[in-house]
Amino acid sequence: MTIDLTKKPFYLTQKEIDWVKETRENMSTQEKIRQLFMLAAADAKDRTLQELAEMQPGGVMLRPLKEEEAKKVTAYLNEHLRIQPFISANLETGPNGINEDAANIGHEMLIAATNNIENAYKFGKICMADAKKVGGNMSFAPIIDINFNWQNPITNIRSFGDRPDLVSEMGQAYVEGAQEAGGTVTIKHFPGDGADDRDHHIVKSRNPLSYEDWMASYGKVYRENIDAGATGVMIGHIAFPHYFDDKEDTYRQHPASLNPLLINRLLREELGFNGLTITDSTLMTGFGVQGRREDMVPLAIASGCDMFLFTKNSAEDFTFMMQGYKNGIITPERLDEAVYRILGLKAYLQKKERDGLLPTTLDGNQLAKEVADQGVTLVKDAQNLLPLSPAKHKKVGIISLGNEQDIFDMIAQNAGGMTKLLLKMQKRKPKAHEIFGKKLSERGYEVIFIDHSDIRVMMESAKESIAAFRAKYDVILYFVKKDTMSNQTSLRAEFKSLAGFDAPWFIHEVPTALISVASPYHGYDFADVMTVINGYSPTEEVLEAIIEKMEGRSEFRGVSPVDLRFCEEE
Repeated sequence: MTIDLTKKPFYLTQKEIDWVKETRENMSTQEKIRQLFMLAAADAKDRTLQELAEMQPGGVMLRPLKEEEAKKVTAYLNEHLRIQPFISANLETGPNGINEDAANIGHEMLIAATNNIENAYKFGKICMADAKKVGGNMSFAPIIDINFNWQNPITNIRSFGDRPDLVSEMGQAYVEGAQEAGGTVTIKHFPGDGADDRDHHIVKSRNPLSYEDWMASYGKVYRENIDAGATGVMIGHIAFPHYFDDKEDTYRQHPASLNPLLINRLLREELGFNGLTITDSTLMTGFGVQGRREDMVPLAIASGCDMFLFTKNSAEDFTFMMQGYKNGIITPERLDEAVYRILGLKAYLQKKERDGLLPTTLDGNQLAKEVADQGVTLVKDAQNLLPLSPAKHKKVGIISLGNEQDIFDMIAQNAGGMTKLLLKMQKRKPKAHEIFGKKLSERGYEVIFIDHSDIRVMMESAKESIAAFRAKYDVILYFVKKDTMSNQTSLRAEFKSLAGFDAPWFIHEVPTALISVASPYHGYDFADVMTVINGYSPTEEVLEAIIEKMEGRSEFRGVSPVDLRFCEEE
């Protein structure tokens, strides 16, 4: 396959291309193989850094670290790796994806709810500009999946919504901002998540659309983001069965990460992508279930992926890759092609660094406030409950649902005696519903957290009269935070009480509202609740904006990026 580094997305000069060729020619086969790997760093321990240096990978993905730890890792890598590495991170909600001390701006769906493309540009620029301050240079974002299936457990608020035009425009704006800030992007997850109701972290998922429907939606979004100059594409463990005719049945059920026709024909030839391809995490079950790892490691590269994301055992996976090369699974031509693109994109980064970029005056914390103000959405208020005020709604009951239970709580619940006491004494970050309640209390409301998960509380509730129940609350707020996360099969609201006491049976007894700070589809499980607000992200800025708008101090400005009409259908 011909790779033209003078064209999009590289735009290299002949001198820069000569560096790529000379560097590749001076590399041993082992050095080339090592460039194929993108490893992970979740801490800044000396042992971790030494292991990375021994492997000499083409790139390293950082999990969120404290600022000084992130700087320590990137400085070490740049000093000890012979060829400049890609240093990537999931910059999906802000630069906090690499530097946990940096701004958490919010999920992509919050950005989309502002209905302002300029916000996506600012979002991308801040993500990369702030990541570069700690040494990052590659964003595993934007996510340009389309959330066609409301029951998809992993796309949801991580996407820009279910409208292809909006997803494409927001994605392009992020790409422009991030690459303008001097880094590279990796649009994901080809051939497109969000149409299935499964998560390829735990099972091979598929995109069930017809070829025609795919080209009009996902294909359009990918083509337009490729045309906008996206430097990288992440290849998902997602099959696209309707792309293939009967003669190609062998490839019909293969996920894209192991499918040469999806990568080389659909992505490269039909959509015109000339840049870097990288697998999604090869630790995912969607990859693992395809066969023996020793066979699949080299097959991913042979199929058209230029880089291999994460190893189970670095030494073993390197051996698998080398053996695959020796056995002819990876041909010398295919290896050189992958390394050519890897080095080409590194030359692109070097060019950016030489050109020098003016520091951005954009501020992540300020953008977080702006998108919260512009994005929080009033879905309905059929009972005219709003605005709230301490004068009319003094006693506020809050029922918190979702996946806010953290590891700390699970350990504490399963511990006994002194261990439990000591754990409870340990400091932990307050949860979103606790912050929300505190903010209401500071405004003069009397906040009562309602928790029927305790059997004793549940039994007392069973005896309580309606009159007594009404007297306890002026309004009840459901606060639902069911975030997307790996290895979770559903984002539906789950009630805690065995007897259903925390389900909304009481909406005609006490005025009730639903506030979601994650999935926008919770109205489906609260169809009879007459006031619904979507915040899309559990940031403190969103919590503040929700209260401001509930009290009528500012208007609701958000526009839902997804169709919610089905939530009202009977």
